This record gives sequence, structure tokens and C-alpha cells, in this order.
Amino acid sequence: MADDRFMEPGDLLPNSGKGWRSDRVFLPKLRFPIEKQNAYANSQVYRPGGNKGPSGGQCSASNYKYPWQDNFCEKRRWKMPFCPTGKGHQGQDIRPNTCDKDFYWTVAAEAGVITNVGKYSVTLLGSSGTIYRYLHVQMNDLAVAKGDKVKIGSRIGKVSNSFGNSSTTIHLHFDAKKTVISKGKRVTAYIPIYTSLVESYKRLD
Repeated sequence: MADDRFMEPGDLLPNSGKGWRSDRVFLPKLRFPIEKQNAYANSQVYRPGGNKGPSGGQCSASNYKYPWQDNFCEKRRWKMPFCPTGKGHQGQDIRPNTCDKDFYWTVAAEAGVITNVGKYSVTLLGSSGTIYRYLHVQMNDLAVAKGDKVKIGSRIGKVSNSFGNSSTTIHLHFDAKKTVISKGKRVTAYIPIYTSLVESYKRLD
């Protein structure tokens, strides 16, 4: 990737899964889903503060430093055709600049319409047909409602630790689902998002 802020796609933490190793950028026009730098893409499960991570709290300094690390194919129960094991995480965990909840805005990855507002998530149907999900958003201070049309970069909600009736670490889970050609077949699936996020983040520089 020729930038020491980012580890290679598919390079997951030890014992956290087997990654999808490809430089393919599925979403070349993606707008990075957090409004401003800095942000840190890494695992919220296998790092300090996570339920499978080493000792230390979620606000550990090691969680808020470069380089980024892919966790799209991290060990999870979801069926994921792009992951070598057939299962994975669905998206990428992204921490905002600091360990402060309900402060950093998420924004629309492309122009589109808000199709769902759940207990802790917002879904955006992009004009390209790509479906984006923003999970662990502060639901008491949203800038959008179901049915709203949004422009690329429009504010959606703030990064939080909301998880329905419980809580998680302070991070944004961001994923994208679309129909693509993979191995000569037409597939509708959650797509590897890491390389697209890297390129979109570079455009914020």
C-alpha cells in the first residue's frame, strides 16, 4: 500500500482469522464514513478492551495509533463468500480519533436514501445500489430519519458504544453490500471494504 499508516489487506491479528488478501478496490468513489481524521481501523474484539483481546481497557493508547489493520474476515459466525473460511465479520471496525463516545460524526458514504433506522444502526441505500450499514451509532442524536435523502458527506449520527439493550466498545462498524462479479459469478454479498476505506481515507489528507 506504500503508506506505513496501513497494513496490507487480509493481514489480520494472529489467531483472529484468515483474511482476504487482495488489493481490489470495490468502491473507488467511497467517502470515508467518519467526518474527519484521525481514525483507526482495527479490531474491537481482539484488541485491548475486547472480549478476546489482551489486558487493558478500550481506551488503551495502542487502539488509537497507526497502522490500520483489516478485520473483514475476522472469526465470526456470518456466512461470507469472500473470506477464505466462508465466514467472517461482514465489515470493518473503525475507532474515531479519541476514546470519546457520542462526539465524532459519521457521514454518508455516497448520496442516497436512508432505508432503515434500527436500535443501534442506520442503513443507507446509495445511488449506486450499494447498501451501507453504520452500527453502534448514538440513536438519541441522529441527523437523519428513515426516508431521508442525503448527499455524500452529509452527517448521519455519532460514533458510540450502543448495542441495543447492551453496549460494546466505542467504534463504528461499517459495511457495504452490493452485487459484484467474483470468480466469474454474479454475487450479492458483503464486500471486502478495507481497501476502499484506505483509499477514501487518503483523500481526506
